[in-house]
Amino acid sequence: MFKIKSLDIFFIFFVLVIFLLGTWQILRLNSKKNLISQLEVNLKKNSTSFNKDINKEYTKVKFKKNKSNPAIFLYQLKKGEIGFKVIVPYDIDNSSVVLIDKGWVRKKNINLIKNTSFKDDLIEGYTKKITPVNLFTPKNSFTEDFVYSIDIEYLKKTLNKDIYPLLIIQTSPNNKDIISNDYEIHITNNHLQYAITWYGLALFTIIFFLYYKRRSQ
Repeated sequence: MFKIKSLDIFFIFFVLVIFLLGTWQILRLNSKKNLISQLEVNLKKNSTSFNKDINKEYTKVKFKKNKSNPAIFLYQLKKGEIGFKVIVPYDIDNSSVVLIDKGWVRKKNINLIKNTSFKDDLIEGYTKKITPVNLFTPKNSFTEDFVYSIDIEYLKKTLNKDIYPLLIIQTSPNNKDIISNDYEIHITNNHLQYAITWYGLALFTIIFFLYYKRRSQ
């Protein structure tokens, strides 16, 4: 009969923690699936008129064009090709602007876009969070023609206006040199892989524990 030792208690506790982590990942997997399904339903609904009270991602909106400000060219690779997201700040009113992602342009076509006056009177698309800056994102150099990230504080100062906290991803027809956006849900759901990893580690630990106990008899 096994005698319970402090090392045994550690093994049991370790396996329990790992098992709970795996179970938590399964719960997160189902939660993400439900969220993605709900967002897909949202994108099938009719567009609503844009207003500043909209605070949820993936809400389909129509935005009646107001005065636009100079475009921001956000560096982005697309299938290995160098290009830029074209982000245009449009006035909502006298004190605030909304950033509209008009799509992606190849580097060779960038000069065709720089002085473009966008003439679409009605913009349709969906709301999305502005990607936060991480440790691996290079710092913006505003002496260059493009940036690596959207700097909200910098835009507030240069435009002297508040920035609506969500992007509008434009999906309606656009400039011919800009590759339009599609309706896409950009939410990763890797929790099944994480759960398998945790459960696999738990199984390995149990096998190792039983082997250890058998050898120590």
